Amino acid sequence: DVTDFFTKSMLTDSLGKICHAHVVHADLSELGANDEKCIKLAELAAIAVDFPKTGVNAQLPHALRPKVYPDFMGKDEKQSYRSEKVLGQLYRTILGTHGEITVEADHGAGENLLFDDQLMVPGFEKFLEQGWNYKCSYDRLIKGLLLHYDVHTEGELVTGYFVSFSKHNSKKQTELKDKLGHAYTSIKKEFRTTFETIEEGLNLSDDERNSVLEQKAAAWYHVTYHPHWVEKTMELKDPEHDEVQLLLSFPWIAVDYLARIKIRQQGRLQFNTNKPINHLARYLGDKI
Repeated sequence: DVTDFFTKSMLTDSLGKICHAHVVHADLSELGANDEKCIKLAELAAIAVDFPKTGVNAQLPHALRPKVYPDFMGKDEKQSYRSEKVLGQLYRTILGTHGEITVEADHGAGENLLFDDQLMVPGFEKFLEQGWNYKCSYDRLIKGLLLHYDVHTEGELVTGYFVSFSKHNSKKQTELKDKLGHAYTSIKKEFRTTFETIEEGLNLSDDERNSVLEQKAAAWYHVTYHPHWVEKTMELKDPEHDEVQLLLSFPWIAVDYLARIKIRQQGRLQFNTNKPINHLARYLGDKI
């Protein structure tokens, strides 16, 4: 009996539909929640919310089912209309005048970009030119993804939280997030492999290999954040057509090695150099 009741409640629960209909009719009517349709829906909602206790279910009448929805409910564009009430005004104020979220890039022109000297290690200079070439290749791929999918910031791509997709319905958002997630993961794997590749013919110990990779990580950070290279990056941008902000994610492909350098520089931890990557640095790399 309990199983049957639970199954029935899951299949027939209409509280969400009733509440959504209430929002729609309140927005459409000049009387708001005092409209007769809203009052009827409120009564049905009171019954529906007690269904698990009473076993009495409330059904949404066909005549009260919405055919269109206010824009602030985030439905498909074909089903939506522009709400002129306060919720609609607030919604569009937040999203911006064109109905899209306005996202400001924190470092669009490189101003106030901090450079951390503690991430530098002796010998990194020999990898600067190589790092710069890799960064240019990486940036082109990232920029291509951002422009192709109309994503406003690099941060959205890196974190997987895409505020730029708010204009799409949930199904479309999920589809776009999956595509971008796979594409970005592939790019990271490709450049991580490039980062870990060391010149052939060198017979290096673990200590020596770690030292080389730290130098490469420092160089990758340097060509991304140092004012000289930031200026060089900005010179490559087309002011008329290049709307993508300064890209900063490149060196964090080697975040575990950068974390290793930073922790050691601050004197917080003595590394076991017999291990390619200290466990704490690996942990930080997974979390950052």
